[in-house]
Amino acid sequence: MIVCGALVVRPDSRVYTPQELAGKLVALDYGNGTAYAGLQMLEGAMPREAVTTGAAATSPVERFAGLMRGDFEATVLQEPYITVAEKAGCRLVSTTFFHGTWVADPGLDPETYAAFLRAITRAVRRINADKGQYVPYFIRDWAGHAEVDALTPEDFALSRIQLKEPGPIPEAEARWAWEWMASWGVLEGAFDIATQINQTVEREAHQRAAAAA
Repeated sequence: MIVCGALVVRPDSRVYTPQELAGKLVALDYGNGTAYAGLQMLEGAMPREAVTTGAAATSPVERFAGLMRGDFEATVLQEPYITVAEKAGCRLVSTTFFHGTWVADPGLDPETYAAFLRAITRAVRRINADKGQYVPYFIRDWAGHAEVDALTPEDFALSRIQLKEPGPIPEAEARWAWEWMASWGVLEGAFDIATQINQTVEREAHQRAAAAA
């Protein structure tokens, strides 16, 4: 899945662009993709020294509640909470998309990985053929939260739901991501393709998956 992350402010916020968040507290769930997406959106709008973030709950339920209470000026949300926020009158001052990925056990064999890739590829094709049919899963997976229970499939912007068939991890992209995260102090040491990606298993698995397609 290509995840959509949105930088969101309250309906009464005086912030309309990411540049206006300079020096203002933005709540991020450190260690998760939404936090890195938030840093990228902010970094592209202001000098690094003006980026002001604070640790926030991993749960979007809590982050959205904190935003509405005024605990911070902005936060980054994914679906279904982007739609929840919009329905509550919040503004999206910036959006971005980033790759979801997975971490495999070192003992994973190419045949098992290939089966996983084939299943993911079939799922991507089915969802892309009719995204609206699958939107209710966003609501189902967060059932029990009043703000989500109030949503209907028609509330969602299907353009924010992006999926692509899996492919090998681009080495240049992985290296850039590592070095960028290291520049923020999130990681230490130099990027080493041999220890970060098992390219032998990856290559064979993709070959097997393609042959069976």
